[in-house]
Amino acid sequence: MKSALLLSALLMPAVHAGELTIKSAPLETTLELDALFIPANVTVFKIEAKQWTQFTVSELVAHGSTVTKGDPVLAFESEDYQRQLTESQEAAKGRKIAFAKAERELADVNLTTPRNIEGLKLARDRAEETLDYFTQTGRTQEEEDAKEGFERAKRSLSYQEEELKQLLKMYEDDGITEETEEIILKRQRASVQSARFSLKKAEQSSAWALARTIPRQAVDLKRVFDDALLAYETGLLNIPRSLDQKTLALAQAKRTEAQADQDLSELEADGQFFTLKAPSDGVIYFGEINDSSWSLGGTGKFLFKSGTAPSKTILMSLIPTGTPLTLQGSVGQSDRLKLPADAKGTASVDGVDGSAYPVEVGELDIAPNAEGRYGVALNVELPEGSPIVTGMKAKAKLITYRNEMAISVPKIAVTMTDGKSTIKLKMADGKHESHEVKTGRTVHDLIEILDGLEVDQVIFVPEATK
Repeated sequence: MKSALLLSALLMPAVHAGELTIKSAPLETTLELDALFIPANVTVFKIEAKQWTQFTVSELVAHGSTVTKGDPVLAFESEDYQRQLTESQEAAKGRKIAFAKAERELADVNLTTPRNIEGLKLARDRAEETLDYFTQTGRTQEEEDAKEGFERAKRSLSYQEEELKQLLKMYEDDGITEETEEIILKRQRASVQSARFSLKKAEQSSAWALARTIPRQAVDLKRVFDDALLAYETGLLNIPRSLDQKTLALAQAKRTEAQADQDLSELEADGQFFTLKAPSDGVIYFGEINDSSWSLGGTGKFLFKSGTAPSKTILMSLIPTGTPLTLQGSVGQSDRLKLPADAKGTASVDGVDGSAYPVEVGELDIAPNAEGRYGVALNVELPEGSPIVTGMKAKAKLITYRNEMAISVPKIAVTMTDGKSTIKLKMADGKHESHEVKTGRTVHDLIEILDGLEVDQVIFVPEATK
């Protein structure tokens, strides 16, 4: 950028020591900056896939191609994507079946949990009742039954022996033993023998019941009760925990299913990026065109057949037909402070003879970028049929200040003391007296006087110190 001062020929080409008669003349400062022609409106092509990452170029238009609305500008191989999509859709069906089964299982567990706990409690209560009855009543009864069985067998034997004894005595008194009586005696003797066997067996059974069966039954009933109690107490803890586990598992499965559904939905949506079409008529540029620049970036590394295009990177830009061009540039801090927000000027383009396109500031950044520079957007008037296209360079000259009737004096004629500016003004008596003035812009060796000096007055200009 360059700043310049324009003075009319009314001022002397060179100022020498001595007296100077004040004249007014236009004063103008300008700022020059390099700028780039950028479209006011642009559509960028970018892969913003959320699931699929492999985009291999199969077809693409050339840089600078003119396209019409709906034309494919960039296409990618989709065979692997279609295979993955089909597998994911089939897996989704399987997940939904499994999820439905898990839902049903949880519903069943919700239903059976109180029943199972109730069943364990019932088993514990019954085992406790059985044990209490055996301890308090049943054991005594069974022991008495065992003893009574033995005594009953003894009495039965005694009855049979007594009956045999009476039969023998009765038959002996008759003196004659008939065949029928022999049969009766034989049968009675057999009954006595059976009664003796039954007594022996009853004796053994009673002893075994009292020594083994009944004590073992007491132990078994106690163990049954203990097991039922343990099962009930464990069930009170574990059965609800099992329900909680299934509930948590289903909740996790639900989240997993929701995430899988989202992934599948995103994968299905990624299919739109396999063929990028022009949304309007226009011209294709490789790389990114933003509001201040055009950059090919790293497109040369992937914008070719079989190249792998990265995701979330601008690949191409479409300049719609009829889009007006703007000029984009930047200035440093000092020039930013000098540049009015409504500055106007002209722009020249190398290769276009006599070009002086009217420009004016459209936007002026109020904050610097990372390089400490401030963006300047210029509105430019181009003639119809202009050969200017996006990416061409221009040199803009902007008027930063203009005073049509400026009074300017050499800087060496102004003295600064305690914040005041004074000059040596020639008085009527021909002497020079110090006179306070208000100064304006300083450009090169001249300084603008805003107040305190008038046209045709004469000042003294001292000789410059070497």
